Amino acid sequence: MSEDKKQALRKSFAGKSVSQMTKEEREVFDADFQYGFGDKPSRSNTATNDALPEEPSASAISVHKLFGLFQK
Repeated sequence: MSEDKKQALRKSFAGKSVSQMTKEEREVFDADFQYGFGDKPSRSNTATNDALPEEPSASAISVHKLFGLFQK
């Protein structure tokens, strides 16, 4: 399929739901949007090991005092 034909199909399925697409439109759509749900994530979602401050900030202390949660 030529690139011009693909561009025309892309314009024709813009705004349509997948169930309303023709077979050709769906083939181009599927080729453009390969999600790869079975693939491993490309980056780690784990938290970083940044050093935490030793004492809470002044605003955190005032909030804790307000709720009676601060103990020294």
